[in-house]
Amino acid sequence: MGRRSGVLTQKLPWRIVAEWITEGEACIRSVEKIYAAGATRFQEYLIGELAGIGKSLVLDGKVQSSLFDEHWYHEALVHPVMLAHTCPKEVLIIGGGEGATAREVLKHKCVERVTMVDIDAELIELAKKYLPEWHQGAFDSEKLELVFADGRKFLSETDRKFDVVILDLVDPMEGGPAALLYTLEFYKLVANVLKSGGVIVTQASSPILTPRVYATIRNTIASVFKITRPYITYVRSYNGIWGFVAASDTVDPARLSSEEVDELIKNRINGSLRFYDGATHQWMFTLPKPIRNMLESYKDIATDSNPVYVPV
Repeated sequence: MGRRSGVLTQKLPWRIVAEWITEGEACIRSVEKIYAAGATRFQEYLIGELAGIGKSLVLDGKVQSSLFDEHWYHEALVHPVMLAHTCPKEVLIIGGGEGATAREVLKHKCVERVTMVDIDAELIELAKKYLPEWHQGAFDSEKLELVFADGRKFLSETDRKFDVVILDLVDPMEGGPAALLYTLEFYKLVANVLKSGGVIVTQASSPILTPRVYATIRNTIASVFKITRPYITYVRSYNGIWGFVAASDTVDPARLSSEEVDELIKNRINGSLRFYDGATHQWMFTLPKPIRNMLESYKDIATDSNPVYVPV
C-alpha cells in the first residue's frame, strides 16, 4: 500500500526515517535494523525494523505497512467488497507488492483466479525474500497470476472481465508511479473490466491528514459508479485514520449487517481473520460527523489534466 518522500538519515549511532505528513509536520522513527535498502527502477525502498511498529516496508519515505498493524489495513481493504459480492471468482489486484492483499483474497473459497498487476518486479522479488510474514506463501498459489506491467496500461489492453477489482496503490504523489491511477479516466477503465454485479475498492489516503485528497477520490469514483461508499479504519503505522472507497453499480457493502458479515466469514473464508468481523464492519462504514461534513465540503473531481496529489 502506499503513501513526499521521507528521509532515511544516518548520524551514527542513529538512523531515522522522517516521514512527512504535511509541509510542517513529520513522523520520525528510529531504524533499529535494516534488512534491505536501495532503489528499484521505480522507487526507493527500505525494509527494516522501525521503532514502535516493528518490521516495515518503506517506499519513497512512506511507511507502506508494518507487522504491527498490516492486517488492520489489508483485511479492511479486501473483505468488505469480497463478501458483499455474491461469489467472486475472478479478482484483479493492481499494486499490492507485499503480497498481503493477495493473501487475504485467496482466503475466499469462491476465488478461482487472482490476477495481480504490479509495475515493480524488483519489489516483488524483495517481498518474496524479506516479507514472508506478509505474503505467507501467496506468491506460490496456483490461483495467483503475476503480471509485471503498468496497471493503467493493463486495463486499457485487456479483454478480460473481473468480479472484484482491488486497487492497493501507493498514494498519488506528483511524479510517482500512481499519479494517474486516481483520475476519472482511470476509473472509467476500471469500470470497463468489471463483470455485471462487480465491485471495486481503492485505498484513498487519510480523511484526516489529507481530507481534500480523500474527498476528491470519493467524488471522482462517484462520477463513474452508481453506488459509492467511503469507509475508514485506524492504522497507527499511517499516523491515524485511513480511508477507502468501495463502488459498484449494484453492490453495496454498507448494507451488510454485523450478523450477515459474521455468517459470510464463517461460510466463505478459509482460516481466521485477525481484524475484520461483523462489528468491525459496522464501525468502518459508520463515519463520524466531522468526516461526513468534510466530504460534503469538497466538490473536486480528479482528471488526467488536473489530477489530485498528496501535499508532501
